[in-house]
Amino acid sequence: MIPPLAEIVEIPTSVTLVSGKDARNHLNRMLTLDISKDSFLTRKESLICDLNGRVTSHQLHADLGEQILLFHHESVSEILRTNLTSGIPWNEETQISSGDGAIRRIVIFGKNPEKLLEEVGINCNELNSEHWVEFDDLMIANIHNGADFKIYELLIPIRKYTTINQLLETHGGIQGEVNSGIAIKSMAGIIDLSIGIDGKIPLDLGLEDLIDLKKGCYPGQEIHARMESREAINKTASSFSSIVQLPLGKVKTTENHRMEVISSEQLGEEWISILIHRKDLDINSEIQLKSADDQIIIKNV
Repeated sequence: MIPPLAEIVEIPTSVTLVSGKDARNHLNRMLTLDISKDSFLTRKESLICDLNGRVTSHQLHADLGEQILLFHHESVSEILRTNLTSGIPWNEETQISSGDGAIRRIVIFGKNPEKLLEEVGINCNELNSEHWVEFDDLMIANIHNGADFKIYELLIPIRKYTTINQLLETHGGIQGEVNSGIAIKSMAGIIDLSIGIDGKIPLDLGLEDLIDLKKGCYPGQEIHARMESREAINKTASSFSSIVQLPLGKVKTTENHRMEVISSEQLGEEWISILIHRKDLDINSEIQLKSADDQIIIKNV
């Protein structure tokens, strides 16, 4: 299931540019995270929510100073750019523009992907998940450094994509399918940008790390603060494996516990899925889901 060296997967991604001397301040007002102290090449994920505290967009940052690149799924492009444009004060210098098609987002994963990367000259010891490291014209980060597998994420300009891809293949990298790239991130507990979480409460997804209630007001902050103060955060999300694909949407276990499938992607002979469930649900043993055809067994990964 996990390649011994490395698999290379491009995950389709749209790009929005937030630029100008007031770009960071403007963006910071909208996000659920505080980015006021971010610096050049900071890498982080963030959310924008509506006034009801529900996600409208999920984005990955590449901070270039007076220009911040936001990577996100195509389906949220319009609402993200509308939210950012409509909130610009008259006395601030901020521009919102599309960078679609200019940069490709790649994940490289396997049991030993650093061997492949070091063959092309990248020092993997310098990499982490909080900052991008520039190598030639690309940016790279290590987003999962587990004992069983590792995941690296790359941002490659379109003009260099073919050359770099061929170089990686020459040194043993294998081209993989989009679903395997999303699935391996799910297996590592990472919700990829391509997974639809719009309309969800981020605290129900276990995304507490993307919520900063101390930063001050942002759209939806009152809802999130109320949930925390009233100890109403009773859901989270976990990754599970099964031998069949799970249908997206709400499901029940054979013990009538409610769950919701937000992603189910194939990785080798298994399917790796992310499900929302109550925090008090025992996920350390096999769980049986009700199905019209048969019972489906899922296991936490």
